[in-house]
Amino acid sequence: MGILWLGLGFEVLGPLVRLNPLILAALGAPLIVNGSKFITDTFIFQDNQISYGPCPSCGAEMRIYFGNILGVEGFSDVSSTKCRKCKEEVQVQRRTLRASTLPKAEA
Repeated sequence: MGILWLGLGFEVLGPLVRLNPLILAALGAPLIVNGSKFITDTFIFQDNQISYGPCPSCGAEMRIYFGNILGVEGFSDVSSTKCRKCKEEVQVQRRTLRASTLPKAEA
C-alpha cells in the first residue's frame, strides 16, 4: 500500500511540485495504515479472532485461530484440536472461550 501511495504521488504531484519521498510518505501515513488494515481484515483474515490459554488437562499453552484465511475456512464456532503435549482432544467455544475435554472412559 505504501509503494502504491508513493508511486501515485510521484506520478500525480511530480509534474506540479517535487516532494521528498519521506514527506510524501508522512502525509500519506494515515491513508496507508487504514487502507492496509481494511484490506487485511476484509480480504485476507476474515472474521478473525486468536485465543490462547492453558490446556484443561496438562496446562500447556494452546493457541487457536478462529476465522478464515484467504478464503480457506477455519474454525467458526467451536474448535476441536489436540493438545501438543498430552495429545488430549480439546474443544474451545468461540463465544465464551471455554475450553473443555471429553470425559475419560473408565475401564
